[in-house]
Amino acid sequence: MVNATLKITWSEKVEYVTNNADSIPSAGGVYEILGRKKTDGGYTRRYVGNSDNLREAYAKHFSSEESNEKLRQFLKEKKSFFRYIKINSDQIRMDLEKGLYSKYRHSFIGNGKTPSGSGKYLNISVEENNG
Repeated sequence: MVNATLKITWSEKVEYVTNNADSIPSAGGVYEILGRKKTDGGYTRRYVGNSDNLREAYAKHFSSEESNEKLRQFLKEKKSFFRYIKINSDQIRMDLEKGLYSKYRHSFIGNGKTPSGSGKYLNISVEENNG
């Protein structure tokens, strides 16, 4: 196993409200759900995920199908944002999700499981740019 550095550029942040779902592409990718800090107006990274359909993932987190109760409550009660990177490869999506989680330790991990990556890399670092 080797180390990897993934370089990404995030999309613009999309406010997490139901009527914004159509602005999310139906392509595969990795996404983050961000919260807004009251103290300095910055953002906190709350959740990282990967999906073969970003629009479906966006909608699922709002629905009663969302099994992560902590995340579902957060989306209902707090101003939050969604951003993404379109990626076709399953392996790269899994590795990027793992690299982002390792770097930021998002507070609402899915089903209590930390992302495992594809198994191809031992350590994954991520270099980010904002869209």
